[in-house]
Amino acid sequence: MGFQKQKFDIIIQAGQSNAEGCGVGAVSQELIPSSNVYYLYAEKEVVVTEENMKITYLDKPFVIEPAKEREGENGILGDFSLTFAEEYEKAGLLADDRALLIIRAGVGGTGFKKKQWGLQDILYLKMLELADYALSLNSENRIVGLLWHQGEHDAFENNSPEIYKEQLSALLNGVRTRYGKEIPFIAGEFVNDWKSKNLDICTPILEKIQQVVSESGNARYVETADLLSNDQKNGNGDDIHFCRESLHILGRRYFVAYQNILNK
Repeated sequence: MGFQKQKFDIIIQAGQSNAEGCGVGAVSQELIPSSNVYYLYAEKEVVVTEENMKITYLDKPFVIEPAKEREGENGILGDFSLTFAEEYEKAGLLADDRALLIIRAGVGGTGFKKKQWGLQDILYLKMLELADYALSLNSENRIVGLLWHQGEHDAFENNSPEIYKEQLSALLNGVRTRYGKEIPFIAGEFVNDWKSKNLDICTPILEKIQQVVSESGNARYVETADLLSNDQKNGNGDDIHFCRESLHILGRRYFVAYQNILNK
């Protein structure tokens, strides 16, 4: 279908692997895809070696398709933007003549230290391309939020916390300058299973994320201490990623934070 006649509320979902969604395992309730929620993304190839990581976006049109959880090698993969979208609809924020478009800009294993999310870097610039494209489809389309989950790589690559704060602030200010100074911004805490084993590197970065949130206005920070990792839920050795059930809960927490911004 063409989308020029469809009015969209647009959510940007950006960051690294917990934004992209790596959670697996059983959930208390399966998600039923909504006919009013779509993904927008750019097809890409990611090659990871011991030395570096190469991201190549394919020379193909951007993809818009109905939003649903993806199939991974070890089962269905969670995505916190979907439960956020579910709550967005249930709360009556989506007008009858509008649909929700989720820009899937997150890429696993990425960060500022690796020169991927800075203002001149590949992921930030592609995120803007996607957002510009979404807005170009219909003059009544609007960006209504930026959902961010990232920082693990900058923590274990020893990015300076002060520099990280400057970089994250620049990203948020860049998005708001381009699309609206009041756009809500939500950021989340790392998986506690991994964070608790690496407090010396995690705490300084998380403190800077919280400072960006507190200083930026229209922003909230989501705590996750009780949410299980893949390893805690599934025993697969993966302690840095939220399990699928936790991602479902995380999306609902992001929405509570979002609604708090709207109702402040």
